[in-house]
Amino acid sequence: MDGADESTETKKKIEAILFMSPDPVSLQMLSALVGVQPMRHNFVKECAEQLRDEYAQRGGAVEITVEDNAYIMKIKGEYAGVVSKVAKSLELSKGELKVLAFVAKKEGKSGLVQSSLIRALGSGSYDHIHSLIEQKFINKRKNGRNWLLNTTPKFKEYFNVNFDAASGQ
Repeated sequence: MDGADESTETKKKIEAILFMSPDPVSLQMLSALVGVQPMRHNFVKECAEQLRDEYAQRGGAVEITVEDNAYIMKIKGEYAGVVSKVAKSLELSKGELKVLAFVAKKEGKSGLVQSSLIRALGSGSYDHIHSLIEQKFINKRKNGRNWLLNTTPKFKEYFNVNFDAASGQ
């Protein structure tokens, strides 16, 4: 993939993350979620800033802003009243979304070993895993001494994603 293609794809991923996140997303979290090495944070920041500029140039009702060194996509203030009656509350907490994004990004063909998620996101993730299993967004199965986590068809339908088509798996 050449630099222009990588930049375009990274901007699309950033856009999707910001669209789904109810809270500002730090540059470090964006880098992790789009799969860019920590040493390339500047590349992710450049892509995020380009996307922010593109939204500003469109002059639409949606904008990307920076709050406390984190990016957030939101409705411009003058349009908030128009959408308030149709906006529905987010069904998943911020922590659940983090866990779900991590599983979706790292699961591969066989699943994500639960202990690696706990090492990356902390022991507070156990409650989020349990909740996501109850809501049928992920499943958990025993594999030897490990638990493997996978996203479910409900996850793919809810977030309108198809990893098989995108990754050639």
